[in-house]
Amino acid sequence: MNLNREFAYLLISICFVACLSCQRSHSTSDKSQNNSKDLYEPSELANTMREMAYDMEALRLRVYSGELSAGEVDDLISSHSKMGTDNPTDIDEIKPSFELFSKTYIEQLEELKIIVLNQDKISEQIILFNAALSTCVSCHREHCPGPISRIEKIKI
Repeated sequence: MNLNREFAYLLISICFVACLSCQRSHSTSDKSQNNSKDLYEPSELANTMREMAYDMEALRLRVYSGELSAGEVDDLISSHSKMGTDNPTDIDEIKPSFELFSKTYIEQLEELKIIVLNQDKISEQIILFNAALSTCVSCHREHCPGPISRIEKIKI
């Protein structure tokens, strides 16, 4: 009888602990659902910058192999130009130099397009491609240093 009583206590204890852990997991999941509303949502500028990095990564090999087309550079220019008017995450972190960097970057893409149209040497295309990326790095040194290493890895 004593063994049955101990077994009953053990069984009740296990059920009690199991019930407590179920309640904790439900309350934890409820909290995580509430916090999902508080998650970081990137600004327009942050989204554009991510797209720019993806675009440059995707075109890296095309530049290197001399297969870059003027149309692809035109696409870069039109989609990347909006960075100058996109809303940043924190307007106070945008310095006056940002406008100059963004204009310089677009001008470098325009020069790259001319070189591609003229079918100039691949080495010249690579120089301008890397120059545009160097402009990105210079801007990020002043405004948001986080992506610098990623940008550096795109260079040829």
